[in-house]
Amino acid sequence: MKKILYNVGFFIIVSICLVLIALFPREAMVTGEGRAAKVVYTYDFSWKEYKNNITVFIEGLVRDTSFGETRYKKPVEEEVILYFSRSLKIIVPAFILSLAAGIFKGIFDYKNSHKRRKIFGNWTTWLLMSIPDFFVILLSQWVIIFYVNWIDIFGHEQWFNFFIPSLLAAIYPAMYISKITSGAISSEAGKQYVQVAKAKGFNEKLIIHQHILRNCAGTILNNVPTMMSYILSNLLFLEYLLDYKGAAYRLWLALDFEPRIFIGRESFYEPSVIISFGICFMAIVLFVQICSHLLSKRLDPR
Repeated sequence: MKKILYNVGFFIIVSICLVLIALFPREAMVTGEGRAAKVVYTYDFSWKEYKNNITVFIEGLVRDTSFGETRYKKPVEEEVILYFSRSLKIIVPAFILSLAAGIFKGIFDYKNSHKRRKIFGNWTTWLLMSIPDFFVILLSQWVIIFYVNWIDIFGHEQWFNFFIPSLLAAIYPAMYISKITSGAISSEAGKQYVQVAKAKGFNEKLIIHQHILRNCAGTILNNVPTMMSYILSNLLFLEYLLDYKGAAYRLWLALDFEPRIFIGRESFYEPSVIISFGICFMAIVLFVQICSHLLSKRLDPR
């Protein structure tokens, strides 16, 4: 319970910091100088403006129970539901696939760590963890476009468009869990209860699945929140490169990194959208942390 309260308290602190950062005044004054009308950008921080941004945000949240409106004059909550539901189609399958594939790959790596087949075990795990995520995404795009172009990998309109992004998002997290699983099994393999089980004539498969994995459950589950963080960190690359209009893509638009060329251009920076999506992403990590902690206490026989 103490660890859960610590995670909740940390979530609240980080959420407050996110609000304070997103509402920080960022508008610069644009002026023209000289006959050539040279564009000059100047920025002067104002505590009054900063306080006003925070006050307006809190009043809207308390009085209207809303995070405000987006650049499209729609409630922020509608945008969150629309875009986040799309991203969940990637996050949930990627999470399940990463955990299942990672555990099976970890068992395979352990069994073949001292055999000739280790090239398909630890070596492939190391290789896939070494390759940058964006390179894997670009390589997969190239292969699909030129060799299996009948597969529709772009967009979000089709019901199956989430499959390829989920598969790509699960590669690195699965290898991470595989490494954790293999290491946890190796640390348990030399203990006395394993030696006793071998002396009684139990085969290796039964010992691993019925005894060792149960004792490794706590170690594996404690690393599941980190696995989820890896999945979320890959979302922006996936959604941007695959033209999948999800929460990470919408968050990128809200940050408004587009360069400003014309004087008087309307700002599309959306602090309320940033805060909303940021809290949602952090809430997913918090939920996984709580569930993994409770399950590790439940499943670990010690």
